[in-house]
Amino acid sequence: MEGSYMDNDIRFTRAIVVGAIFTLIIAIVDPIRVTVSKGASLTSDYSAGASFFYFFIIILINGVISRFNKRFALSAGELIIIYGMMLVGCAIPTWGFTLNLIPLLPGIYYYADQTWENSVMPFVRKEITVSDGNAIQWFFEGLPPGTSIPWDKWLFPLLLWFILIMTVYLLSVLIMVLIRKRWIEEERLMYPLTIMPEKLSDREGNFPEIFRNKNFLAGVLIPLLILSIDCLHIYFPVIPSLQLRRIFFLFRKTTELYIGIYFEVIALMFFVPLDVSLGLWLFYLILFMTGGLCNIMGISFSSPEPWVMGGGLFSGYITMGAMLAMIVLMLWQERFFWSKTFKDKSNYPLIFTGIICFFIVVIWLTYAGLKFQYSIVFTCLAFLTFIGITRVVCQAGTPYARSGAVPAGMTLNIFGSKTIGPHGITTLGFTSPWACDLRTMVMTSIAGFIKLGHVFKINIRKIIIAGVIAVVLGLIGSAWSVINTAYRYGAINLGGFQFTSYVPYTMSWVKEYVLHPYGFGKYQFFAFFIGVCSFFLFWFMRIKFPAFPVHPIGLTIASTVPVIFTWFSIFLGWLFKFMILKYGGQRTYKNMQPFFLGMLLGTFFTAGMWMLIDFLTGVIPATHPILGS
Repeated sequence: MEGSYMDNDIRFTRAIVVGAIFTLIIAIVDPIRVTVSKGASLTSDYSAGASFFYFFIIILINGVISRFNKRFALSAGELIIIYGMMLVGCAIPTWGFTLNLIPLLPGIYYYADQTWENSVMPFVRKEITVSDGNAIQWFFEGLPPGTSIPWDKWLFPLLLWFILIMTVYLLSVLIMVLIRKRWIEEERLMYPLTIMPEKLSDREGNFPEIFRNKNFLAGVLIPLLILSIDCLHIYFPVIPSLQLRRIFFLFRKTTELYIGIYFEVIALMFFVPLDVSLGLWLFYLILFMTGGLCNIMGISFSSPEPWVMGGGLFSGYITMGAMLAMIVLMLWQERFFWSKTFKDKSNYPLIFTGIICFFIVVIWLTYAGLKFQYSIVFTCLAFLTFIGITRVVCQAGTPYARSGAVPAGMTLNIFGSKTIGPHGITTLGFTSPWACDLRTMVMTSIAGFIKLGHVFKINIRKIIIAGVIAVVLGLIGSAWSVINTAYRYGAINLGGFQFTSYVPYTMSWVKEYVLHPYGFGKYQFFAFFIGVCSFFLFWFMRIKFPAFPVHPIGLTIASTVPVIFTWFSIFLGWLFKFMILKYGGQRTYKNMQPFFLGMLLGTFFTAGMWMLIDFLTGVIPATHPILGS
């Protein structure tokens, strides 16, 4: 395929315009979907379901246009630019950034109670928040009749945050641009999430060739029918729910085992190497059983650690240790590549721009209240975590992932909260919107965009331009959508985690660290050390025994919430692939690929279809055909 498409076939301006329109639609619509309709978000995770759904609609429209005027139809390269812009746009509106940030800016004052007066509020840099009384009250309780949104109170704080996040995103783009040749050409990572848009863009005739495959159509129908029955249950309770998710209580009812069927996860695992998918579910079960045994023996570890969920504090740091071990090993293996990259004068503009971006982030954090040296450490930890998660998604193909611990918590445990001080702790609390619950982020999206650009031979400059435009539109569109929706309905009337619980949760751990200073996190880093040693042990086993069936990359996210929910579907995807290869061989495996691609597309098409139905009918709570919130 790589030789079939050329960059000069792309009418770039047209592709940018179409991509911009759909990026804005995603940025505006999905926050409303989450806050007003109470439905599952299509932008909350690396699956980027909104981009799949809208891209499928574009492919259908483009096929119809091609029938009447082939010259006017979009080329494969143009379709990829449009998809890439939507993919990047999906990383911003909800859990990626905006829906986390906007309620935090006025919420720090609205939710403040007596205990915050001395522990949090004196250390807040007011310039990065919305502190006007009316702007705060109207945001959460709705605009009084005859009043308008006080945009003037929002402009300066949003400008400051725009500078920070644009710098973070630009540095993310530059890192992925520099590393692309290593991951794509030398290591040949799978990038499973890019397989579907690649197939849909591969047009022979008016529509993609895969549309004529019966296995593909069968794969589409399975999630379409099964998930639609569950969605109809919301509308008509007389229709029984199929109960695709169950919880079992084990280890004297101290531990929950979640069994769930997620078709998109099963489908993607079919394209992941068996050793990688085996590691994803096997390491989860090992940590699950370890945690269960600790529970019945009364062994526990407690801390106000932010965003350490799922398997708990100890397991979280084991997985985080494994992730950073993976990054260190990756950098060591890439040392000659990086040496060559830094010596290449053509890369100097990217490198210098990246260094400038890094220090802008550091200076911004210092301005907000975190001392310079701690800002450097935090920024390094943040981008190492971003790279680690991006590597996992690109190699392991999991559409739902996050880190076992977050940069803010690691920074606090390295230096101790007493050393960092209350101003620094509060500033770390304000990193939550972009560097804590990393369910999706621009770095991972741009990595997928660059991979598709490589396949279709699109000039990297066009990828960067399209990506930056998507970021700007995603930020502006989603900020307008969230603010407008909150003032229109009243944020507390809408409910949802971000409008009601996000700010109290964030400030509760900030308050705890300020009032009860902690020192070096010895228990956390003991678990971290176990994770590092475990990763290197399994990596050594793979080198010593080439047939060793488990890849240690699974340990890097094994105890996190997304894997807790999806491990069983990962297991099913692994099992299907194992059985087909064992008893059917490569030929059967190749013939079955369209079926699982259809299952993947069918899942997100069903989610998008019911999103439109929910909007038209106004049913609240809306349907939840995929994992998301």
